[in-house]
Amino acid sequence: MEFKIFGKTSLLIGDHGVHLGTAKQRGVLALLLHDVGRPVSIDLIIAELWRGETLEVSKGRLHPIISRLRKVLAESGSGGQLRKEGAAYRLDLDPMLVDLHRFRHLVTKARQASSIDDHFLSKTLVQEALELWHGKPLADLGGTWSDHCRAQMEQFDRLPAYYVLFDSQLQMGEYSEVMSAVGRLVDEHDTEEMFARHYMRSLDGMGKYSKALEFYAEFCSRLEYAIGAEPGPEMRELYQSVLRKQAGTAVVRSMIDPKPPQQLERDIHNFTGRKELLVQLDALLTTAQGPVVALHGMPAAGKTSLATRWAHQRKSLFPDGHLFINLSGYGPTAPMAPDDAIAILLASLGVPLDKLTVDERRVRLQRSLSGKKVLLILDNARDSAQVRPILAATTGCCCLVTSRAELTGLTIRDSVRTMEVPPLTPDESIGLLLAELEGKGRSREDEGLAALARLAAGLPLSLRIIAQHAVDRPYTSLLDLACELRQHEGLGSLDSADNDDEYTMLSTAFSWSYQALPAAVALSFRRLGLHPGPEFDISAACAIVGEDASVVREHLRILAKASLVRQVSARRYRLHDLIFGYAADLARREDFLAQRELVLPRVFDWYLATTSNAARQVTPDRTQVPVLDGMSWRHAVEFETSAAALDWFAQEQTNLAAAVSHAARQGFHDHAWRLAANMNETYDRFGLYTDLRLSHEIALSSARAVENREGECGTLNNLGLVLHWLGRYDEARQMFRDGVALADELGQRELSAVCRHNLGSVHLEVGQPRIAVEIYEQVLDLLKDMGARSIEAYALDQLANAHHQMERDDVALDYHEQALVIREEVGDVRGQGTTFAELAKIYHEHGENVKALSCCERALDAHLRSGDKSGRGEALLTLSETLYDLGSFVQSADAAEEAARLCRHPRAQARALHVLGHVHAVENDPASASRCWSRAADLLRSASGHGDDLLLTHLVEHSATRRFIPDPRARGGATLRESDLPVSNRLHPGDTHTIE
Repeated sequence: MEFKIFGKTSLLIGDHGVHLGTAKQRGVLALLLHDVGRPVSIDLIIAELWRGETLEVSKGRLHPIISRLRKVLAESGSGGQLRKEGAAYRLDLDPMLVDLHRFRHLVTKARQASSIDDHFLSKTLVQEALELWHGKPLADLGGTWSDHCRAQMEQFDRLPAYYVLFDSQLQMGEYSEVMSAVGRLVDEHDTEEMFARHYMRSLDGMGKYSKALEFYAEFCSRLEYAIGAEPGPEMRELYQSVLRKQAGTAVVRSMIDPKPPQQLERDIHNFTGRKELLVQLDALLTTAQGPVVALHGMPAAGKTSLATRWAHQRKSLFPDGHLFINLSGYGPTAPMAPDDAIAILLASLGVPLDKLTVDERRVRLQRSLSGKKVLLILDNARDSAQVRPILAATTGCCCLVTSRAELTGLTIRDSVRTMEVPPLTPDESIGLLLAELEGKGRSREDEGLAALARLAAGLPLSLRIIAQHAVDRPYTSLLDLACELRQHEGLGSLDSADNDDEYTMLSTAFSWSYQALPAAVALSFRRLGLHPGPEFDISAACAIVGEDASVVREHLRILAKASLVRQVSARRYRLHDLIFGYAADLARREDFLAQRELVLPRVFDWYLATTSNAARQVTPDRTQVPVLDGMSWRHAVEFETSAAALDWFAQEQTNLAAAVSHAARQGFHDHAWRLAANMNETYDRFGLYTDLRLSHEIALSSARAVENREGECGTLNNLGLVLHWLGRYDEARQMFRDGVALADELGQRELSAVCRHNLGSVHLEVGQPRIAVEIYEQVLDLLKDMGARSIEAYALDQLANAHHQMERDDVALDYHEQALVIREEVGDVRGQGTTFAELAKIYHEHGENVKALSCCERALDAHLRSGDKSGRGEALLTLSETLYDLGSFVQSADAAEEAARLCRHPRAQARALHVLGHVHAVENDPASASRCWSRAADLLRSASGHGDDLLLTHLVEHSATRRFIPDPRARGGATLRESDLPVSNRLHPGDTHTIE
């Protein structure tokens, strides 16, 4: 039994609701339930429910309500007693039967659990409490007292409950979940420091330091503007902590394209009006060097459309390219960090990226744009702080910025001109409607056009949707259509020019299109809201909808016609983020239970089946993840080549990570851990370690939830690998040890061998080769007669590396050759690249540079075919050292720069920078050489393990004395002068260099 005052007042007994009478009667009961056990004055009851009536009339209305409530309480069996106390009434009832008081009790228990570090219990209790909070509290009341109560409940009940929840989740490492939830609350409570701190902590935990720092700057600005204050000491301390971690963490990718970038979005169909604004833009942007104009206006007013139209009209003025970046200032994701935007611009210009500092990136971008006529559009900016570093790096470019906010900071500090983009005028709105209706069988109806234009409040998207309704209903007059649309609930939000919530303003317009859909198409639309992300391909849509491709394509065609979906390629579609959220809300609201039973199994089956097919192509020689019994393979994508499978993984990267989390949350644990396992190999090749770590952590919980011990063992191994790649060796070692123990307990020889192999790799990485050799020999014994040839090859390669570490290179070469034979037999292209790269290292160290060069080339070819970027980086690193010793300094520098970009480990990056330093010294640029070596030393200090201690010693001594040149392959403890080095290790072409 439960009394509810969250939402409309109600009483549930089991699954049945008890009729509580009229709204007034429910309102009186809500007052009594809120103050259960305490007297509620009659004056208060009358003031809340009978405003404007005389006291005598109000009391006459109250007495029969009290009598009826007493009858309801008696018949309910709740034990509640409604008593009169002087000029007040008191309801005596167990408070735990009232949702508000049960909520407070659960949150109190959660705080107690959190205080003793039982964060799982704390999280569970708070989540149970928050599930009680449905709807507007005290919804049957509307007076001053209830308004005050609702504000107090929000401030002192609901928000503190979230504080407890997020604290517990952060303690448990659930950073992604916290980031998603807090992101929504930060928008609602934009000056609430506690939420801002939780959001920064979640970004910090996920390693998204740049985004955390950008958020801090934006929050400080917002706080200063709103209340003239600065963040408290805890927030500032968190900022300093993130700032320390941020240095050197940004990883960017380059896509070399020698052609000028052409990134403008398509020009807008039936663009209408804005003539004066276009003339102003011409005046401002075509008469100055490097002009910048910031467009601002309400959501959906057409800022991006205006910028795009002007850009297309003036394309010829910018022959060196057109760049476009969505800064994600407003939307479902965190705003883009300026550093990341600068990296994307560098990549768009075809500039190879190495490990540059923030300042060096900006300088590189300035140089790349110097003297060029380039147009840059920075769309959807959050604030001036997000834009300013980008503008500083793009001086000389013509730049258009769009933002919901007026970027006054740019005007004051940077002399940037700002222009407001207002909603369309009534005449422009009518013009857009006429353009959309032209040639579609509608006669001109001036009164109806004006009425429809008023509905949309000047928002172009709403006008286009309204026009489509008019086309679809040719026999309804425009005036009648306007009358019908006006009757829809919530339409008033479209008429408010002050409303800054884009979702609120457009959801009504979405509903118009949705309600006009055929029933089957509407059902498909709702089901698309249950997909893990807003973009999907036709096969995924077939699985979600549960129909063949011909039917689904027709449904998508209808949805596209209604502006509810957009086709982005031959097989891929996308819902606008707002529409995707609207579809998800519909699914939850209208038929969520039915959808969960029917749709979610199909979604997760499709992703699991397709990832299984893709993983089989990418790693055909590996033991595959066990197939889930009863899983549907209908609509699953088949792949003819490994490259096709890798392309699919790249396209679905975001959806896959979301699918693992979504599956676990919905209780599909068997799908969750298998999905993460299928992603492991490819995400490693792509270097997506943060996503992979989070997915495997979820997968481990899921495997344990369903007590699948083999899945648990495999996931322990996979999570250990990710931790190993991230340099968290102690944690990785524990994962592998747990995996070995579980595999031995289960009698799984292959799993035991794999976990032992990876445990050996940790020991090898931290400089314990003798322990590693013992473990690898155990692995080879386990693998006898098993036929697991690929694992055997990996063990042989690592055994070789261990002997190489112990200076037994003749033994190491023999093991590498054995591994290579196996890899060629089983067709393991990626593994061949790994072995050739290791052979190249040994040949290079022995001065056999011709052999080393040949092995490097074969390694690079194999890694290019397999898509292994980090493996390619390791091969490039050895190639750079080999080319240096051969005197090919330009090629050596190119290879070293690319290696520094691709290698994932700080020690490898340091070796690359070390080679670059030598090249700068040869070119008589001692300052650049010194900078490279200093950065290399910093990277080595940040790295775990002991493999390059000697190199670090040399680099540190170089920094102290500025007289010695370190060598990466020098053995022994002495500092070597250049003249002491072997010929193959000296600087070329024979000059002696002293760094001053």
